[in-house]
Amino acid sequence: MRAAPEGPPTRDLEDLEDVEVLVRRFYQSVIPDPTLGPVFAGMDVDWGVHIPKLVDFWALRRFDRPGYQGNAAGAHQPVLERVGFGEVEMARWLELWFETIDELFVGPVAELAKERAFMAAQAIGALARRHNDPTRRYLEIG
Repeated sequence: MRAAPEGPPTRDLEDLEDVEVLVRRFYQSVIPDPTLGPVFAGMDVDWGVHIPKLVDFWALRRFDRPGYQGNAAGAHQPVLERVGFGEVEMARWLELWFETIDELFVGPVAELAKERAFMAAQAIGALARRHNDPTRRYLEIG
């Protein structure tokens, strides 16, 4: 695996190795984060399994590379059921994602990775709002 660059970024996201560097560096920020860390701790994440899935997901989003299969937004349903998250957590997730990209890469593909993350956050945020909507309980009963 390629190492993260030292100093300001000088190149764009170019390949699968870059995606892996990005994902690993991002989660190095997420795990100790006071807002997001408890969400992941509450899920007892197996990082040896989760990181490769995330690399595949972002490689698909960045390079249209096959490999990731599944419903990324729907995969977060168990998180909502067990530990929950909302706008604060999604905003922090995006903030850390953008910071990590800016720390490592510069260029149009790095900007695309931010746009795709924003779209993913919107989808997960919509799922969280539906899950947290108090009227949902009434609709499920009827």
